[in-house]
Amino acid sequence: MKRNITLLCGFSFFDPFMIIIPLWVPYLATQGISMRQFMELQAVFAMVILCGEVPSGLLSDLWGRKKTLLLGSMLKAVSFSLLPLWSSYEGFLFYHLTMGIALSMISGGDVALLYDSLAAGGERSRGTAVLGNVKLAERTGVAVSALLGGAVVTLSYGYLLCANAILSWIPMLLVLGVTEPPVSVERKTKWSGDLKEVFSTTLVRDAATRLLFLNVLVAGTAGLVMIWTNQKYWQDSGVPLAYFGVVYASYSLIGGFAGRSVALASSRYGRRPVLTAAGVLPVIACLGMAAFFGWGGVLVGILGQVGRGVGGVLFLDALNERISSAFRATVNSMANLGSRAAFALLGPLVGYGIDARGLPYVLWGLGMLFTVVFVFLFLPLVLREGPPRPAAGLGDRAPA
Repeated sequence: MKRNITLLCGFSFFDPFMIIIPLWVPYLATQGISMRQFMELQAVFAMVILCGEVPSGLLSDLWGRKKTLLLGSMLKAVSFSLLPLWSSYEGFLFYHLTMGIALSMISGGDVALLYDSLAAGGERSRGTAVLGNVKLAERTGVAVSALLGGAVVTLSYGYLLCANAILSWIPMLLVLGVTEPPVSVERKTKWSGDLKEVFSTTLVRDAATRLLFLNVLVAGTAGLVMIWTNQKYWQDSGVPLAYFGVVYASYSLIGGFAGRSVALASSRYGRRPVLTAAGVLPVIACLGMAAFFGWGGVLVGILGQVGRGVGGVLFLDALNERISSAFRATVNSMANLGSRAAFALLGPLVGYGIDARGLPYVLWGLGMLFTVVFVFLFLPLVLREGPPRPAAGLGDRAPA
């Protein structure tokens, strides 16, 4: 199981190692794709994942985490390998369809496999620290890939696409070495009964679990929106293309170290100040980027990365501690499903707003929206003392 954790950290490093992504907006612009069309493609991508999230989570729970991750990683590598063939809106639409299926199969299963491995190895109490390490590995992979992408793009986009295709096969090789741990709870009902129980406990019966679930959902949506908005912001702020990788890498590493420090910060300062920071910093970032458009806004945007890095670890760890291993992949997929669904609605609106009114106008609006989210979703968690107790009805007991 310790080998599993090492391999999963490696998977977390190489799964987001997509050197084309930090330059995705400017690359598609060279292919004649406007910001409105870009956000439309991302909305389609989100809808594909939306339709595949829960089925893939169930597949992971029933068929096996390793098999589902392996199949998803293979399809992802194939999608990137075919990407150099596309140069039209229709071609990029096909790419987003296949990539959406691939990522929906990967989503949820990696975190579920991590927690299953910790439980099987008797190290479940280390969940927060290990998840922080995994998130740091993920952000480090994003950062290194961004730097590499920024360097390779100086040669040509052709070299960038080819290198990206080759690197995309590494996660599949890492999954091959993973050992499937046994789930801690055997199912006593059919999968339809399991799904009903998961929905009931996660969204209806237990208020604390529902609140955590919604915060994971909102954090995921905000992250998706800001990934693409940031690239457009850098472009309009005059950041040279060669420096996109440096800025992207810096953002990613800062967010990763923020997530890595959650366990230490929570033990030293308590959960309330850390939760408050996770909710307030993205609001400050959006408003600051709108007010100080340019390099000043690029610097202020770092605060948003800190907030999302902290919130991502806090909420995901608390949610997975409350869920039985038999249903973890399904619940994680449900959270990702909600994030993609919300992005499918919000993303095109952001794209239309940028094309019609400009980035500052949209950023002010996002800042106001994140303020509302803070009041209605973050504050109820901030007002709770200590980590929530495990929810009834989903099996596992949380460590004392």
